[in-house]
Amino acid sequence: MNKVAYKEQISIITPVFNRLKELTRLYKSLRTQNNNNFIWIIVDDGSEKTINEIVDIWKKESKFKIDLIVQSNQGKMHAYKNAMKRLNTPWSLVVDSDDTVSEEMIDILYKTILSINSDNDCGVVFPRKLGADSNGTSLWKQLPNKVNIIDLRYQYNIPESTIFIKTNELKKAFNSLQLPDEKFISEEILYNKLMEQGKFVVRDELFYFGDYQEDGLTKHLFELWLKNPKSTIMLLNSRYRAMNSFPWKKRLIGQWKTNINLTAFALATNRSIKSVSPDLIESIFLFLPALVLKEKRFKIE
Repeated sequence: MNKVAYKEQISIITPVFNRLKELTRLYKSLRTQNNNNFIWIIVDDGSEKTINEIVDIWKKESKFKIDLIVQSNQGKMHAYKNAMKRLNTPWSLVVDSDDTVSEEMIDILYKTILSINSDNDCGVVFPRKLGADSNGTSLWKQLPNKVNIIDLRYQYNIPESTIFIKTNELKKAFNSLQLPDEKFISEEILYNKLMEQGKFVVRDELFYFGDYQEDGLTKHLFELWLKNPKSTIMLLNSRYRAMNSFPWKKRLIGQWKTNINLTAFALATNRSIKSVSPDLIESIFLFLPALVLKEKRFKIE
């Protein structure tokens, strides 16, 4: 693939906590890029061992710019928000510390920028391959030209994606969100907020390869929900509102499932249902299945 001669319109953002081995693997992946016109913003989220020394070595030897931000341990979403202070390129995407990318990634992203004509879109979504996932890009070829991020999981059964965002839209969304002082905050809250600003163009080029770690956040999701109640309530209410864009049948099913989760969570955390419910009458109607779910999903040993 030919290089695209544009200077640093793209930033790669990587929050990291105690994963120097995986971060090093990602660095080696970024070093293979055919196009080095990008900035890598690393946010060290309070790792127990400092990564300053190794990052200084990378800065000297790499052909692309590297910017390191060090913060106390606040969680990935707060790290992402803090990266906004250094984000000066018009486009960005998050690449997690335990993932890798193909050598064509930056070239693909520059060519994508050149092909985007609408100012009303928030960005572009691409496939992300996790582990031995065999679906590849087949599902992506069936998608419409533009989607909301929530559509991918709940309407098209695509749980993972690579999200390339316009910086002005990203900063606008973050500025309008009041993040709770908790460490586990779902990125879905941010993407649901972006729905108010525009949609994402769909592309099917695959360049991002994920590798969930055994100690990752998704392994004990419901335990994390209980430990981070404010962000959990924020997430589920955000999801409920976002589903208003669905066709009526999927909207009904999706919102009922979300409301059941919210009601079960309220019961599990001794909160009034009224204080968390997006629709109190609906919550009362769904009380019994919520009670069953509370015992099954949020039982505290």
